[in-house]
Amino acid sequence: MDWLDRMNSVLDYIEEHLGETIDYEQMASLSLCPGNLFQRMFSNLTGTSLSEYIRRRRLSQAGMDLSSENVSVIDTALKFGYESADAFANAFKRQHGIPPSQAKIKGVILTHYPRLSFTLKIKGELEMKYKLVEKEGFTVVGKSLKTTQEENLKTQSIPRFWDRCNHDGTGERLCAIAPNQPLLGVCYGDEPDGTFRYMIGTEAKGMVRDFEVLRIPKATWAVFESVGPMPVSIQKVWNAVFQEFLPTSKYEHAPIPDFELYPDEGKDTNQADYRCEVWIPVIAKR
Repeated sequence: MDWLDRMNSVLDYIEEHLGETIDYEQMASLSLCPGNLFQRMFSNLTGTSLSEYIRRRRLSQAGMDLSSENVSVIDTALKFGYESADAFANAFKRQHGIPPSQAKIKGVILTHYPRLSFTLKIKGELEMKYKLVEKEGFTVVGKSLKTTQEENLKTQSIPRFWDRCNHDGTGERLCAIAPNQPLLGVCYGDEPDGTFRYMIGTEAKGMVRDFEVLRIPKATWAVFESVGPMPVSIQKVWNAVFQEFLPTSKYEHAPIPDFELYPDEGKDTNQADYRCEVWIPVIAKR
């Protein structure tokens, strides 16, 4: 239950600091995960981004404060991290459907998002098949996109990046560099603010002109197969890894990049039998 305790300690921290500055590095420390890895796990476990959850909880508490306490709109806005009354009013109206000044009216309807809690739930899901692979360190060359988990959830920034690279010739150039190597989609470069980089690349021996270079160290990898049309099928695998495998196995995510492996270059990714893999670097739980 250590994993659940750590995740719930982050939720406790958020609740204790709704009216203060929330330190993403402190959340990473409590979860024992790099900042962006925790945010990716949170999104996969809950279906919403960490920043959106914090916004919803703050606006829920703001609604309670305004409806039950003698506080001003501007003081409430500042308490929950908004720099202006206008910004607070816009966010408040998006959640509650009314401006904050009307929250003081008796009988008005507000929207409340409750505090989350992580629990271990027995769902009777099908078994998860995986294999462990020991792989020496290797170099990836490619092009990368800077994004956030929230942006990817809202705009599908990573699938759109794949579309762009497939249409501008990047994919063909990468396949020409390493004809016998699959294309990779690598998540790396975690920042405390939740940004990370996603590289579309291939394994290579060294630097290649006009491409970025990323070195991935030797590691043990848990490898999961995805079968089905993209990107829905692989997103389900990611969800299962974070929701079912990591919480209940003896492994946790090692603090190095993870990646997707696409061996069927040229095959229609919308087909029901399209196959690719998710590679998770793992270490024994502490």
